[in-house]
Amino acid sequence: MSGVSAPPRTSLLDAVTVRAEGDTSLSDLRAPGAAKAAARAELGLPVDRPIVMVGHQAEIWHAGILAKLIAAHQIAQQHDAALVWLTPDQDDNEPTMLGYPAETHEGRLKRRDWLIDPNAFVRRGTPTGSRTAMEPSVVPRVARTEWPLEKVRTGLERIRDALLARQGEASLAMQFTHAALDLARKALGIEVDHVVACSTMARGSAFRMWAERMHRDVKDCVLAYNAAAQALPDAHVRQLSMGPDWELPLWALTPDRPRATIHGNGDMPSRFAPRALAMTGFARTLLCDAWVMGTGGELYDEVTRRWLSAWMGQVELSPGLIATATLHLAMRDGPLPNPAEAARAAWTAHHAHHHPGRLGQEERQREREAIVSEMQRAPRRSRHRRALFTQLRDVMRAAHADGADMLGQLERAAAIERERLRDKDCLLDRTWPFALHDESALRELDTSVRSALGAIA
Repeated sequence: MSGVSAPPRTSLLDAVTVRAEGDTSLSDLRAPGAAKAAARAELGLPVDRPIVMVGHQAEIWHAGILAKLIAAHQIAQQHDAALVWLTPDQDDNEPTMLGYPAETHEGRLKRRDWLIDPNAFVRRGTPTGSRTAMEPSVVPRVARTEWPLEKVRTGLERIRDALLARQGEASLAMQFTHAALDLARKALGIEVDHVVACSTMARGSAFRMWAERMHRDVKDCVLAYNAAAQALPDAHVRQLSMGPDWELPLWALTPDRPRATIHGNGDMPSRFAPRALAMTGFARTLLCDAWVMGTGGELYDEVTRRWLSAWMGQVELSPGLIATATLHLAMRDGPLPNPAEAARAAWTAHHAHHHPGRLGQEERQREREAIVSEMQRAPRRSRHRRALFTQLRDVMRAAHADGADMLGQLERAAAIERERLRDKDCLLDRTWPFALHDESALRELDTSVRSALGAIA
């Protein structure tokens, strides 16, 4: 299976890319063997058919993450597999601070944050799985000086309704996870068969065996982990501290408290969860038959593969697929701002002021070049040089007068591009929550991802 990039369909859908990880193939997914079946059964996952797994932190994710879910759903349908979402609820991301674009009374676009849970006091490092579900606050209202765009307010209301419907979930992580999946189902009809929290996965006997081996074999585990991280520095995997404490790739979990490091020279806590590499390593070894990730996942998981192979011996991670997309939010009429195009338009307008040839006046361009060449040979501050300067000024004045219409067009084009750039941070941002996009944009994303996947399947 090779990589395919679907061409952009509109100016708002910049890119959709779907490709296989390395030389792997998803053409032959099968039901699991005995070891995998045992690990899946204790988590309530199916053992009679393959599993396609995908996941992300608990939040209302952006459209690039939705592209992963779309690809995973398509693969699951093609292979009669179960679609499973894995939530890393041991992560301490902050889902209740949700970004949205607002318009000021001056007509500018600004990024603002909706504080969904204004009453929460959360200590840094507290995982989303250790926090309780909450009642979302009202969405930002129209104010005197700025307000959410109308379509954005509609999307914020959708998000609030989804969070309210999931207020009874066991944790904040599960509330946001199910709310996001509900929104994806309503927009695109994507049904997820099972949702697994990482902390739940860690309570199974299969992962506990992994954790016990880490604790028992801590030195070799950590040395292999650090060597893999050091070999691929572009993955930005932090190395674990070594002796005498020997930091394990696990987190100790306590309700409503920050997660804590676990060391090999101490006792194992009653509740723990894997860090990122251990999480994906376990999931891809025992829980799934296909793994769908974003662009950053491929290099990250190569670190995982090297670590586990060096520590445990040869391991086989399930085949991986990379899926990603850039979908911009519709906020202004016309094309998206293009910094390179704006710079080119500004340069063209400026250049035309000083070069008649840009205005179609080739004879005056040659006259200008002759005067400039003679000025360069004339002594500085000489009478002759001043006379040449006056002559050059007269030539340019005449050029500007005769080329006023074209010059005006170039200046207006530069001004339009410059105006677009004033809002470029909002207009080019690809990380707005996917529920802020209208359903037609999400359907176009869905079609493009499935088309790209179909071309390589």
